[in-house]
Amino acid sequence: MRLIEVAPKLYLVPLDQDVPGFTSFIGAWIYKGKKTFLVDVGPASTVPMLVKSLETLEVRHLDAILLTHIHIDHAGGAGDLAVLFPDTPIVCHKKGIQHLADPSRLWEGSLKTLGQTAQAYGPFRPVPQKLLYNAGLYQDHKVIPILTPGHAPHHVSYLLGPYLFAGEAGGVCLDISGNGFYLRPATPPRFFLETSIQSIDALISRKPSMICYGHFGMKEDAVSMLKTHRDQLLLWKEIVKDEIVNLQGTEGEDLFNGCLQRLLKQDPCLKNFFYMDKAVKERERGFLKNSIKGFTGYLQTVADNA
Repeated sequence: MRLIEVAPKLYLVPLDQDVPGFTSFIGAWIYKGKKTFLVDVGPASTVPMLVKSLETLEVRHLDAILLTHIHIDHAGGAGDLAVLFPDTPIVCHKKGIQHLADPSRLWEGSLKTLGQTAQAYGPFRPVPQKLLYNAGLYQDHKVIPILTPGHAPHHVSYLLGPYLFAGEAGGVCLDISGNGFYLRPATPPRFFLETSIQSIDALISRKPSMICYGHFGMKEDAVSMLKTHRDQLLLWKEIVKDEIVNLQGTEGEDLFNGCLQRLLKQDPCLKNFFYMDKAVKERERGFLKNSIKGFTGYLQTVADNA
């Protein structure tokens, strides 16, 4: 078990999976001030790891569990945590409430999308309906929920003092030892660029000091990082659009490979891809493919509606 104090009262819990390349990738956040909050819980498989971290910090009561979205790597363990903290409200987007209360469709979708990785994460356990709170109406304890659809329609970010818990609204940001950071979009299908840009602008308008990513860690220059990601999304739009034209009639792997080669060459935020370990590169290649699919689908929708 690892527990990282990244700032006063704020701890990052790395939820490392028994899957190649999935170390220092999924994280939960514990804020231990006058009130104590847990932001995201990770999948069911690492709930014991998360509980040990809470015990290490002598956390016996949580004022709220704040879920940025209901994907399995962020919320898969919510039902397990509800058993251990039966009086703690679990806050999520209103669209997520029914799926956490009855996670059968969430589990089915996770298996279809992630396959063996979902099996490694473990199945969802239902969350009692009485514990589920609509983030759009949640106003307790100086926590400011900000609805940030884009990565998913049920995505919420949370502002608590100087800390912005952005989930994947600001992309995926990884520190690459000795080489700075790697930042990529998290734009799976169905993706709508305008919606994501609006969400990023909403976060920028709040002027947060520090951004806490779901994947992975914290950056102190939150507004700058959000603006960088905004520019990145617009750059991806132009590169993917250009590749679709250049490779007219090409689909599947050929289009993906063409887009990926251009993006790795022209997106400065991806330059550290080449310094990653082999297993991490393989993981990222899969996520990059899914994000490119989001852009190609978006651009096809734009073309169809033109």
